Amino acid sequence: MIALSRLQKVCINSSDTAYCKNSSETKRTGQQYKNLSFTPSQTKAQLDDRLLSELAHYSAYANAAYGWKGGLALSGKFYLGDLQTLIDKTGVKKNDVIDYDWTAVTHRPAYYIVRDTERKNIVLCIRGTWSPKDVLTDLCATAEDFLHNENEQDIGSFILFLKNAFHLRSPVRAHKGMLASARSVAKITRKIIASELAGDPNYRLVIVGHSLGAGTAAVLGSIWLDTFPGLVVYAYGCPCVGPADASPTTDNAIISVIDVDDPFSTLSIGHIADLSIAISKFCENKELREETLFRCKRAQLSEEDIKWCHSMMKILEKLMVSEKFYPAGRIFLMGGGGDKGTVTLEEVDINKFRHIVLHPYMFDLSKHIPNRYENELKKFWRDYSS
Repeated sequence: MIALSRLQKVCINSSDTAYCKNSSETKRTGQQYKNLSFTPSQTKAQLDDRLLSELAHYSAYANAAYGWKGGLALSGKFYLGDLQTLIDKTGVKKNDVIDYDWTAVTHRPAYYIVRDTERKNIVLCIRGTWSPKDVLTDLCATAEDFLHNENEQDIGSFILFLKNAFHLRSPVRAHKGMLASARSVAKITRKIIASELAGDPNYRLVIVGHSLGAGTAAVLGSIWLDTFPGLVVYAYGCPCVGPADASPTTDNAIISVIDVDDPFSTLSIGHIADLSIAISKFCENKELREETLFRCKRAQLSEEDIKWCHSMMKILEKLMVSEKFYPAGRIFLMGGGGDKGTVTLEEVDINKFRHIVLHPYMFDLSKHIPNRYENELKKFWRDYSS
């Protein structure tokens, strides 16, 4: 593992690499990322105000879905119940809370629906992993096909029949557990949301979630793209949702924000399989292991060393061909913040998430918690709008 980690580090920190597709992509040294493209002052030319404002605004909604227990555990603040947590954190009035269920069951996460009267949005927020039943949903990590605008009946067997009969690969595929969760939430909430939107055509649907809730929101957004035109999904800490060439990964109505050190952005069965293949090659080949450690330990690597590292990584990548899942939609990488100063955002493509990168902080869960996304995005918006 040490040899592979050092090989990855050399490839990432030099320009001609499979990990860094072009010079504008983020490079990593230890736990820090450098050259993130957009600081608040630089971003104004690239992104519209509404998007950045809503990314910051709805991060609080995603955080509020964890209720009073989440507020106490993650931030040390005590609220008088889940509903009061929602009202206090989002500023939504009690009579604008349309529906909620704070109790998750298997393949049906906790959720709430509110009116955001200031922005004229109906907001469906889906909670992330918080209970053992949520974990069961996470573990259903194989891919399953689905349809845009599908009804709430179980049609998975019919889709599978068509796929097998005609040897087709569906352009709409997702994490099985998240798909089951999206279908369950859709069955409960679709008529409620449709009624609310019919009452005022100036409103649109916004679906929000963090972690498992982000993945479920992304899948649900894909199902409802034609049902609720103009909908948008804000997915914070979005995990690996589906294959690279299928919806919801390819849907631009989904906006994912992912911390540069969030460990769940490259965690799918395919990622783990590829990592195990690479590690096994080093375990089986002592000469490769020793050569890698020898070349990568030097304080100043020669051009020949760097070229050798890239060549070796390309050889490994030819073996690393497992089907991997990726975060959904347009992906914005969030860096800096905290003790690092200025918060930065960079829009990247899914190639950024092709591999698990080994490093000492790869399982730092503090980079995934909803508080971090809320705090850093609000800080970014304050700096941007000032």
